[in-house]
Amino acid sequence: MSDTEVDAAAGAPVIVLGAGHGTRLGGPKLFARHGGRTFGERILERCRETGARVILVSDPRFRARLEALLAELPAPLPRVVEADGTQPMLCSLRAGLRAGPCEPGFWLWPADAPFISPQGWRRAVAAAAGEPAAVWKLRAGGRSGHPIWMPAGLVPAILAGQWSDGLRGLLRQIPPGQIRVLELEGEFLEDIDTPEQLAKLDDSI
Repeated sequence: MSDTEVDAAAGAPVIVLGAGHGTRLGGPKLFARHGGRTFGERILERCRETGARVILVSDPRFRARLEALLAELPAPLPRVVEADGTQPMLCSLRAGLRAGPCEPGFWLWPADAPFISPQGWRRAVAAAAGEPAAVWKLRAGGRSGHPIWMPAGLVPAILAGQWSDGLRGLLRQIPPGQIRVLELEGEFLEDIDTPEQLAKLDDSI
């Protein structure tokens, strides 16, 4: 892979899925807080560290809250795309993809998994940059988590496909040889879905 291709992969889009209403958590996960910062702030900080181009998908009903959040953040700010957060996650992802381009692929980053460290994120970006035609899953503590790298070749299928369980259906169709797993021991990659999970988070994260 040439240096130009590596640079392109390192700066590839991150599609942040922040349109969900967080019914189980008690509010939109994009604005959930831990350690004095929102989940959205944490993700956007990681993205700035590697020069990623961010497409942030948010429900139009959150517009005022999102504008207030972004007003406190340094440049560059994400491109905001709106989608109905009451619809399945795949609808939000498609809205983000249509705002592309997504070459040589994109990171799929739900707002409920904001806790990867700077070191872990840089390792993930470097792995995808080295082999951008593969799907890259991150794993820690024996469990897979987010974000996940999706190559550009899957974009047409994501935009056109129909699966009863959303993106999981697509991932099951991908040949195992096209999937890579990056072990990031010590990282916290799990989704936060409930107030109980949020309350149990270590203050050091």
